[in-house]
Formats: sequence, C-alpha cells, structure tokens
Amino acid sequence: MVTLASIEPLLPESNRDLEDLTIELTSAASRFAARLHPLMRASVGDLVRSMNCYYSNLIEGHNTLPIDIDRAMLGDFSGEPEKRNLQLEARAHIEVQQLVDRGDMPFPVL
Repeated sequence: MVTLASIEPLLPESNRDLEDLTIELTSAASRFAARLHPLMRASVGDLVRSMNCYYSNLIEGHNTLPIDIDRAMLGDFSGEPEKRNLQLEARAHIEVQQLVDRGDMPFPVL
C-alpha cells in the first residue's frame, strides 16, 4: 500500500555536487538578470510567473489555459462559474508570487 510516508524524505540528502550545481545555477541566473534592461527583466518575470502558474495548476488538475490566465490578470473573468474560479485561483497564485518576488510578503517566506 502506498502512503504519504512512501515519498519521505521530502528533501534530498545533503549532496555536495547538487549543492555546487545549485550555487552555479543561481549565480548564472543572477548574472543573466543583471544584464537585462529593467523593463525586460520585469517582462520576463511576468512571463515566468504566468508559466509557473499554468504548469503548477495543471499538475493539480486545474486546467486553466494561458489565455484565461492572461484575461484574469486583466480582470476579464469568464461568466462560466467553474472557469471563473480557475481564473481567480490563477490570479491569486500570480499575485502572491509577485509579493514574494518583490519581498513584500507580510510574513517570512521560505
């Protein structure tokens, strides 16, 4: 029988190679971001947040199309209750991520 305990531990064991790769990736991403014009950096951030929202929700079985996510961000919600709820969820997801990215969360975030 598969239980929640079957996926533990949820964090990988300490692995020096993995830690080195993480530092290398973070460093490369920071160098790349520093080379972008602030408007371009903000646009890329918006695109990535939307993309993350789409795939995260899809994994959860909430199939909100990218166009519907974009419409939700503009306040253009569907008249169809189920679709509207998915749009509201997507918008909330992105708004929270924006707060995290700006460092504006009202409490500490991991």
